[in-house]
Amino acid sequence: MKSKQLLITLTLLTLTLVVTVNYIYLQHKSRNQFVALQELLNEESDLNADWGRLQIEQSTYVNNSAIVAQAKKQLGMKLPEKEQILSIKR
Repeated sequence: MKSKQLLITLTLLTLTLVVTVNYIYLQHKSRNQFVALQELLNEESDLNADWGRLQIEQSTYVNNSAIVAQAKKQLGMKLPEKEQILSIKR
């Protein structure tokens, strides 16, 4: 009878230990996944901010006067004089 009680006690102790270790492992895994989720959410926020900035930048480039101004400033371009324009008729 004593050996049967000892066996039951050891079995329950082993099961308790297994469940505890499994619980600790799952908690650790859950925390790691939460950290990864937070990093992805931060990356999403950064990408959304970049997307907004790119849309604003695109809207400024769509404006023809902005293109002309940048061409004059960065490339030193200018509109040709009337004497420099040639018209070709067919």
